[in-house]
Amino acid sequence: MLEVSIYNSSDVKKIVNELLLRLRSAKAVYMCIGTEKVFSDSLGPRVGTLLNEKMLNPAFVYGMCEQNITAENLLYCYNFIRALHPKSKIVVIDAAVGSAEQIGKIQVCEGGISPGAATNKNLPAVGDLGIVGIVAERGMTDFYTLNSEKDRLVSRVAQFIADAILQVEQNA
Repeated sequence: MLEVSIYNSSDVKKIVNELLLRLRSAKAVYMCIGTEKVFSDSLGPRVGTLLNEKMLNPAFVYGMCEQNITAENLLYCYNFIRALHPKSKIVVIDAAVGSAEQIGKIQVCEGGISPGAATNKNLPAVGDLGIVGIVAERGMTDFYTLNSEKDRLVSRVAQFIADAILQVEQNA
């Protein structure tokens, strides 16, 4: 697993290199999980929206603001995406919680992710590759808190992830 910080601008290149290495022989499809109804959980849809707006080379992006992939439709969407793109690698993007020291870190891991762990949801692992942005400290109150500092953090993490993916897609 690769872990980088949004506070180190050169770490974007580390994510780009990691994704290029792991995606070299397959086309990527991006599945962005979350909802803007829960503020810290809006990371995935924000990344999806940024990708959809800024991508120069067309790629498949699922899960954007106003078109959320959540616990309620996760399996349906995942199975749908897998059926439409059987030879592609599904890259799952989601928000995560961690220790206070991990806030602002992004983790890239092989084998997808298990969404909903922060809210004690029992959901299956999805995807071939996972990108999670740690946007809140463990504990439900921080995850649900809305303030301008949290907005800046989630926006910055989303932009960092989107910038890395956009570079990957330009090099694909």
